[in-house]
Amino acid sequence: MIGPTEVLNTIWIGIIYMIIALPLTLSYKVTRIINFVHINFITIGAYVGVILFLLGVNSLLLVIPASFLFGAAIAVLNHFIAFSPLEKRGANPVILMIASLGLWIFYKYVVYAFLDLGQKVFRTNLFSVIPRATSLPDVSVGGYVLSGHFFAAILVAGVILGVLYLLLSKTSVGRAIRAVADNPTLAEISGIPKERVVSITWALCGGMAAVGGLLWAVFAIATPEVGDALILQIFAVSVIGGLESLLWTGIGAFIISGAENILMSLLNAVLGVPVSFRPFISFSALLLIILVKPPLGAGGGLPYRFKIVRHYKR
Repeated sequence: MIGPTEVLNTIWIGIIYMIIALPLTLSYKVTRIINFVHINFITIGAYVGVILFLLGVNSLLLVIPASFLFGAAIAVLNHFIAFSPLEKRGANPVILMIASLGLWIFYKYVVYAFLDLGQKVFRTNLFSVIPRATSLPDVSVGGYVLSGHFFAAILVAGVILGVLYLLLSKTSVGRAIRAVADNPTLAEISGIPKERVVSITWALCGGMAAVGGLLWAVFAIATPEVGDALILQIFAVSVIGGLESLLWTGIGAFIISGAENILMSLLNAVLGVPVSFRPFISFSALLLIILVKPPLGAGGGLPYRFKIVRHYKR
């Protein structure tokens, strides 16, 4: 019932979920904006890879940085043209979330228009395409042949997570990001340039989400709806992290991935549940966590449940 295929799918899908969901959690920690434009970063990152591959750039070592930079640039642009002006006018988080919804719809149709034009230029179908990088050698493990792209995804994820950890824990920029996330008012009083820190955070988050979208497209397929198709899973992963804990967000990525692959395989084999019910698992997890303990940003989340409460004697 559970074979190597389900385990491997759990690993690589969990890795991609983690790369995409971590920046969603981080951006909320710093800005307190539930950012639906995050969905567009996934789609845009995937299509940066598609266009570059069509132009003859077949190396992932070149395509991944390009995808990161493109996603980062759009994220920073959103901050300066929408979120920052609204915040200066005193907009509350609900207004900012509605603004992100508007940007999500805007970018979605910009992508459709661009792809329609691109089809005429490249004379190929861009609405459903699998970007192909230079073939990487397959590896045989225990009689099973694993794609070289599988190991490439693990390597890319390891590099991204390592850089993110070092940035947040070992650099002055990371300390500034954590300070703004913990208490933006106190951070500003302490002399930390909040606007610059928020801009760096948006760049980091937009770039990571775009790279996640690129990796998803390399393994699966790129469509204008690729980001929309992942919205449920990504928000479920971030909600497991309480929209606060990067560690629990990483764990949540493999919880959701395992549920969609291993648990779904068991349900299909034992109860005959169709695999088309896979999104229902993510929705159930999202709904259950919100009902039991809302995200930490709203007073709950899994990290809250395991929080140690100390009582001091007076």
